[in-house]
Amino acid sequence: MLVRLLLLFGCLLVLASCTPSSTFSTSATPTTTHASIVLTPQQTKTLSDNELAARIVQRMSLEEMLGQMVIVEFYGSTLNSDLQQMIQQSHIGGVLIENKNGNAQTRTQLVALNRAMQSAAHIPLFISTDYEGGVVNELRQITGERESEAQIGATGDPQQAYQAGHAAATDLSGLGLNVNFMPIVDVLTNANNPGLPERSFGSDPKLVTDMGRAYLKGLTDGGIVGCLKHFPGLGSATIDPHYSLPHMDRSLATLNAVDLVPYRTLIKEGNVPMVMVTHILNPQLDPKLPTSLSPHVVTDLLRNNLNFQGVIISDTLWMGGISNTYSLTQAAVLALKAGIDLLLGPRGLNETVTMLYGLEQAVKTGQISVSQIDASVTRILGLKLKYHIITRNEALQL
Repeated sequence: MLVRLLLLFGCLLVLASCTPSSTFSTSATPTTTHASIVLTPQQTKTLSDNELAARIVQRMSLEEMLGQMVIVEFYGSTLNSDLQQMIQQSHIGGVLIENKNGNAQTRTQLVALNRAMQSAAHIPLFISTDYEGGVVNELRQITGERESEAQIGATGDPQQAYQAGHAAATDLSGLGLNVNFMPIVDVLTNANNPGLPERSFGSDPKLVTDMGRAYLKGLTDGGIVGCLKHFPGLGSATIDPHYSLPHMDRSLATLNAVDLVPYRTLIKEGNVPMVMVTHILNPQLDPKLPTSLSPHVVTDLLRNNLNFQGVIISDTLWMGGISNTYSLTQAAVLALKAGIDLLLGPRGLNETVTMLYGLEQAVKTGQISVSQIDASVTRILGLKLKYHIITRNEALQL
């Protein structure tokens, strides 16, 4: 009799534990609650960067993960309240240093700013810029002028490109930056291209590949994250995507023979940490969506066909090529649906908060899967670990 009573009591406990409580939500909102993974100190020593990154992701909320997928622009030369809120409450993954926003005025100022931002961040930031040469150099007030890509390419000597990349890395690391959106590997097939004045190594795919490889190695050897741009190739453009959307009717055969050569070659060699996808409408690739918002381009071509396993970043989403048609939130949602990992786009606190709210709603309504967010943030944190932006000791505390 006692045994039967004990069995009955046990069954009642099981049933009670399965009964929904009055506070349990029955909505279809995706959850980001992960199973806790407990590892011994010895096990943590053997984790790869990606495994350690995945372990961090297991402990993050949806809001924290979405924040990591955004690099923001900000205004001013100090850690002001808006910037602090983006770092600490929006959990942004990084910032973009730009001259026009007053971010880089003196060496002392920029070093202090970068230190202050990193000190405020729970997860260390990507601190990025376009440190090119010639026309585009966001640090020229501090470092002076630099040789353009066209000048470097004209030498025909990859060692010159390596030295330029390594010198850039030395400058950037000394100022507290860790990402340079370089090298440009556009093959210049339109000599009057308005978006690439002096910004291409040349018109020969092999030369551009060799120069891009050497420049990227210089950055990498100097501890800076490099980024190939502007995928799938801006070399034939007749319009600058900063102002309007370039239309290019280039076949996949032409792209494979010219524009994609640097990407295909360097990705296959396995040393590319990041690729930036730009804004082009090519009906041969996607008749409706710009390249940066197209699953056919981002996922099918870059991720699957070219087998790129690194971080895919969008070109700036406020550029006219996108913002003339899409709101920032619309563009951000479409970019993530296309397979972009990291969004370059919001300017200031209001745009950042608005965009992140829109992304959160897109996840909660099932437009974007939590598993996709997990995968992107794992790649982002894995890259931060690989380049020691996050140390292993820091990672184990996250």
